[in-house]
Amino acid sequence: MDGLHANSPHARDQRYLVHQQTELKTYREQGGTLMARGNGIHVIDESGKEYIEAMAGLWCASLGFSEKRLAEAGYKQLLDLPYYHTFFDKGHLASVDLAEKLLSMAPKPMSRVLFQCSGSEANDAAIKLVWYYHNAIGKPEKKKIIGRERGYHGNTVASVSVSGQPHMRAGFDIPLPMFKHTDNPHYYRFHTEGETEEQFSDRMAANLEALILAEGPDTVAAFF
Repeated sequence: MDGLHANSPHARDQRYLVHQQTELKTYREQGGTLMARGNGIHVIDESGKEYIEAMAGLWCASLGFSEKRLAEAGYKQLLDLPYYHTFFDKGHLASVDLAEKLLSMAPKPMSRVLFQCSGSEANDAAIKLVWYYHNAIGKPEKKKIIGRERGYHGNTVASVSVSGQPHMRAGFDIPLPMFKHTDNPHYYRFHTEGETEEQFSDRMAANLEALILAEGPDTVAAFF
């Protein structure tokens, strides 16, 4: 915190928070960036500098920042019922309305919606359901999950395991042993000289099949 006023927002940020996926030595020396406001596709930091928020706040603000319709809808819901879960056969009408709307928009027919609190948790739930399903049908050996190198599926233990991001796995004893990985299907970076996109795709599919056969098809449960 050298050079920062002890009670400044940036000094307090350094003192009290741990920032995910951050190089902490540099952060300790230079501090971070604190956002103060948002407007549409932009966010504005404490100094007034404006940024285009191309990641939509980790993909959670795709409708933009400070959207009046969302603020009004959120305020109304906070007054009526700010939060309630869907465990133990309990629920609320807002979750029913949203589930019905999502099913009407789904590109393929689906029967039910299972809500989660984040993308990481959603992928963990999908993995759990895959394992549960194979246990239920008497195939407990089908536990292996195949992901792709450089793929990204979240930050929890299982979702990082199925992801193929080396910087997220180093030092954490991840991936778990039942998670395997196949090629990153990035034609521009990984095609061989003279290889067409169709030939590259065929090679990616053949390598995936070879991995499944090497691991044993009766042990592979899913591919992300």
